[in-house]
Amino acid sequence: MRPEDWDKRYASAENLWSAKPNRFLVAEVEHLEPGRALDLACGEGQNAIWLATHGWDVTGVDYSEVAIA
Repeated sequence: MRPEDWDKRYASAENLWSAKPNRFLVAEVEHLEPGRALDLACGEGQNAIWLATHGWDVTGVDYSEVAIA
């Protein structure tokens, strides 16, 4: 898919994916001491947001500028 295609998909819904962080991510990191994280293909950023609110220094990257916005 091209970036424009992803932009259209993200523009079509408030939350294309879940409004919650991935439960597997939470289970793996919730007991770790916060550090640095890179969230590739972060979409709307629910995982990055959850990590940041738990003290992590997070960088989120996605193919779609609409998703990042």
